[in-house]
Amino acid sequence: MYIEDLNGEQYPLQAAVDRDRGVNGEKTISFSLYEERWNQDYFKNIDTCWKVGFDEDDYEIVIPRSKVRGKKAMWELKAVHRFFVDMRNNRKYETVSGSMTAQARLNFIFDGTGYNFVIVDSFTAQDMENFGDSDCLDLFQKALEQYEAEFEIKGKTVYWRKQIGQDTDFVYHHQLNLKDITIEKDSTNFSTYGEGFGANGLHVTYTSPLAAIPGIGIRHHPPIRDDRFKKEDSLFKTVKKNVDESLVFSITVDVVELRNQGFQGTPNEGDRIFIMDDRLSLNIETRIINISEKFDVNGNLLSTQVTLSNKGIRDAYQSQISNTVKQLQDILEGRMKIPYNVLDDAVKLATEALQKAQTELLFENGIVAVSKTNPNLMVLLNSAGLGVSIDGGQTFENAITAFGVNTNLLTAGAIHTNNIQIIGTEAYFFWDGNEFLAMDPNDQSKYVKITPGLIDIGGGGIRIRRKDGAYFIVDGIPQYDFTIKGMTPQFASPNVTIAARSCFTTSNDPEDFQAYLFRHQGRYLRVNVAMFTGGSGTAYMSVEQSYPQFSGWKRWAMVSNTNTDANSDNATGEMLIDLGVPTGGLKLIYLRLWASNGATAYGREVGIWQEG
Repeated sequence: MYIEDLNGEQYPLQAAVDRDRGVNGEKTISFSLYEERWNQDYFKNIDTCWKVGFDEDDYEIVIPRSKVRGKKAMWELKAVHRFFVDMRNNRKYETVSGSMTAQARLNFIFDGTGYNFVIVDSFTAQDMENFGDSDCLDLFQKALEQYEAEFEIKGKTVYWRKQIGQDTDFVYHHQLNLKDITIEKDSTNFSTYGEGFGANGLHVTYTSPLAAIPGIGIRHHPPIRDDRFKKEDSLFKTVKKNVDESLVFSITVDVVELRNQGFQGTPNEGDRIFIMDDRLSLNIETRIINISEKFDVNGNLLSTQVTLSNKGIRDAYQSQISNTVKQLQDILEGRMKIPYNVLDDAVKLATEALQKAQTELLFENGIVAVSKTNPNLMVLLNSAGLGVSIDGGQTFENAITAFGVNTNLLTAGAIHTNNIQIIGTEAYFFWDGNEFLAMDPNDQSKYVKITPGLIDIGGGGIRIRRKDGAYFIVDGIPQYDFTIKGMTPQFASPNVTIAARSCFTTSNDPEDFQAYLFRHQGRYLRVNVAMFTGGSGTAYMSVEQSYPQFSGWKRWAMVSNTNTDANSDNATGEMLIDLGVPTGGLKLIYLRLWASNGATAYGREVGIWQEG
């Protein structure tokens, strides 16, 4: 931990720190500092805008408050993450309007700020009018709201996601790591019905399931009237969100710090976790939206207070009137059977095999089930796990133990999972059913993301090896040359004189200067030439093709020059030609030269190649 003055001089810092971090990317720290011998070199000079380094993040002091405690002077200091200060200190004076992708919107916001960004998830384009003329932090917050995004900061990179955090199996339980929990409901603005009015007579309504509860009924939410809504789906989602979130729950949890007891890892802001407290009949999955932590002067975590999303408990409350949930509870509690015809073939086969089995149960080292017709078929259940054997218990190739699940054959119509995570030492792999993401754990700018129709690679490149073993692409760079070679000897008209450095002609009509036969492998043809004129006229060069349907010639591009100095920097010209989608077929083009007003045109080819 260090503190840095306005001149960039850094000093050692020791303080007990309170840190808040939330799903909106907010990170703040606050600490008290007494005047001591070790800090007397800078203590009296501390001021706003000084920098503080803590836990690999940079902060800036925004509220310095000086006090006297007894005979000692002290500071109460509050600092915010540098990102928020830097973004607030950058401003966009121009404005843009209309529909923009998230990429284009963030390019506009981040340009010149010193920060870069990575869009991890996909977002639909959003329409925003007169966007700009404000500081970049304000614009960034408006974009977060419009695109319904969340973000996290790592160094100078902002990661833009639909939702930060991970789906974890972490459980806060009052008998293990949960000291205290407070749940507060606020029904001051509680509503069960809402309406929305958008552009061109657009009108939507939404009624909450809670309206069906006796004693609650219809409770109106203030209507939304906003002509920016042009799509029914967007307006309905907004109305529904306002109504559903009108019943406010505040959930705060004081948790026990377990890392000193050998537990590895602690959930972070945005993570989905489980809360279990039988004292309040609470058993829900919810999300961490804010974490408040206290650290001692050595950086050891002393206590944690977690603020949870009200969505988990609100959804649990609303689901009490759901018939679907009631039926599921009946099934789980044995009051209702699952209809046989909804099971897939694999389940039916397994069900029939189990129902028809002639089994004998033995109690030896657990419960042993042995087939009466084939004693090699055996199932063993004990405290170590569950094993299935086909050789009379000699081996259990299919087993469930504390070390995992081992099976030679998994029969399933579909495997449903929210997120598959494969954590290695040199790479992280994530697969949530919508995208595949592979990431370097030490450098998150190096990643590969695969979504339908797109492979996004950051910090690296594709390597493709041909059938013969040669590499076609290495680190994203094609291993072939698009350079085009002219004909030998030079294909020039009789009216063009071939000279040592520049060919020349006095013809007022286009004359062949050189011809090129090449395979069409690139989208664009780039032709660089150097040219000058002798006399008061103009020198011209063009790229043309011979086509009878174009009266003999089709001109693709042309450059001209009136410069009379062969060594001038202005004697160069370039022609960029769109050849269309590469076909691999052969193309024949001509580079042509001529002059006007009786002048002499001098020219040479500097380079010609395909690209793109």
